[in-house]
Amino acid sequence: MMAIGQSLKIPAGSVFGMRVRLSVIVLVLLPVALLVVGLGCDDGKQQGNRDRTFEIDRKFERGPLTVQVKVQKEKITIADTLWVRLEATIDEGYEVTMPAVAEFLAKENRWGILDYESPPDKLVEDNRLLVQREYRLEPILTGRYTIPALKFVFRKKMPTQPAANDAKPEDKKSDEDQKISQQNEHEFFTEEIPIEVTSLLDEQRDDLTIADIKDVTTLPRRFPTWWLWTLGGVVFVSGTAVIFILLRKRKKNKQLRIMKTAHEIAYERLRKLAEENLIKAGKIKEFYERISHILRSYIEHRFELKAPERTTEEFLIEAQAAGELTSDQKTTLRSFLEHCDMVKFARYGPTKTEIQKTFDLTKEFIEATRIAEKQVDVLARSSAASKNSLTTD
Repeated sequence: MMAIGQSLKIPAGSVFGMRVRLSVIVLVLLPVALLVVGLGCDDGKQQGNRDRTFEIDRKFERGPLTVQVKVQKEKITIADTLWVRLEATIDEGYEVTMPAVAEFLAKENRWGILDYESPPDKLVEDNRLLVQREYRLEPILTGRYTIPALKFVFRKKMPTQPAANDAKPEDKKSDEDQKISQQNEHEFFTEEIPIEVTSLLDEQRDDLTIADIKDVTTLPRRFPTWWLWTLGGVVFVSGTAVIFILLRKRKKNKQLRIMKTAHEIAYERLRKLAEENLIKAGKIKEFYERISHILRSYIEHRFELKAPERTTEEFLIEAQAAGELTSDQKTTLRSFLEHCDMVKFARYGPTKTEIQKTFDLTKEFIEATRIAEKQVDVLARSSAASKNSLTTD
């Protein structure tokens, strides 16, 4: 037994050498793996999104027309978006006009349309034609909403007109033909579908607490491996340079620019902030710092005011001179920023109602001032922000 035990002992130097070789192998293979992932990104994007699932599926029928209204969820939060799919199946010999969804939503003024998809029409069973539309909606405020009743119009197809060379002036569509076409039209309304939009806060949570800072812990001293990290860094930088050169050659004729509107960028940041659940974790101060920065950045993009780099008082003085802001918007902006400063610097503890109101006021201000013409180069803004953070550090 002693002979076997002695034969299984490995010198400490050999174990350390094995660790060194294993680390070098990992650092050499890492750039190769990144290259494979980078080259496969384009193929992954071409696969498209999977079919969406819908909790609500309402079916309506009248004569030759069958309509299905599908809604993704019955209940969402203020930070979520909602997909609505309209499917109209019409018999052969008829045609259907899909509803103007934007006009119906504008009457209620509770939803905004973020995205729109129009798949190609296709024939289904019994030679019927399927027409589809999909809308991605965003709630503006919390509460109980509805997907309004939508109007579909269907009619018989008119007979094919004769060729232009054979047609005479009196063969053109007369007033009587128009009356016949209008008599053949039939309007069809769906029913309203209720949707509940909840706030970001957990209503069952009574108290919001801020986590205490832990004591400083002394880390144990380890064997110095600076030379190993230096070697790994050289290998990693070399591999990264190779990847950069290959990708640059592959896309040297293609310039990538991502343009988004100022309000789209702000809404994306608000959704990300909501998903992090800072309020539930008790990080109230961090939540207010983030939402204040989101609004200031939106104002910089939208009105070209240097909001993030100035104090609240300096920014409010410049905002007072801005001609594009109304007096009510300036008053709302002052109250919002002063409330955020109280939480960040005066250790003021806001209530759940005040926190929700702060979030809602941010969305209302963005919604009231947004315009589609203010396009922002996302990549240029990101690189500029990175440089600023490096110089500041």
